[in-house]
Amino acid sequence: MKWYFHAIRNYANFDDRASRTEYWMFGLFNLTFAIFFFCIDLSFKINFDGHLIGPFYILYLLFSFIPGLAVAVRRLHDVGKSGSYLFLALIPLVGLYIIALYCTKSEDEENLYGEKPVNSDIAEFILDSKTSSTILISFLVWIFSSKIIWTFIVSSSERFYENPIYKYFNVFSNFIWMFIPIILSLSVRNYKWKIILLICSVGYMLYGFYEFVKSFMLSSNNFQF
Repeated sequence: MKWYFHAIRNYANFDDRASRTEYWMFGLFNLTFAIFFFCIDLSFKINFDGHLIGPFYILYLLFSFIPGLAVAVRRLHDVGKSGSYLFLALIPLVGLYIIALYCTKSEDEENLYGEKPVNSDIAEFILDSKTSSTILISFLVWIFSSKIIWTFIVSSSERFYENPIYKYFNVFSNFIWMFIPIILSLSVRNYKWKIILLICSVGYMLYGFYEFVKSFMLSSNNFQF
């Protein structure tokens, strides 16, 4: 959370460097808050007519846009690249190179944009057995709880599946998503937690297959996972 506030406080800093920790932690909490305000708009049914988004979601996007842009530029500086590389994201497929840069380890030495930032290697942070298990368990809990959140979102908006793109994207993405908990469960080092999470993950996957098959058998227009 401290990295999120650090990025917010440095909203006008387009000159220095940002570590992988700072960039990805900001991205994680930024996404969490965006989903929260998205749900608020749907809950109070104040989303704009004909759209899923509402004023709270838009206001948050405006609030986080500049800080997000600044930390993205500083992350590029951290690997020795100019902020102008962001424009590559506008080119289909080539934009994937930007993601690779965001995942690249910091340059060890001082570069044109300053000294190496603190906590530049997030891998050092998660090598500890207890810490890595905590991160993975937290992520798995988020996956399971997201089912409840997503169901709530769909049920709160009758217009959600009026556009078939939403429907087919949901089918495709969730077909892949149902396998992720099992893969993550195998990465948990604590044997007790690994068994518990594997059992939950298998149940999660089976339920996902049930919903997946049912949606096609019934030709449902409201498929949800």
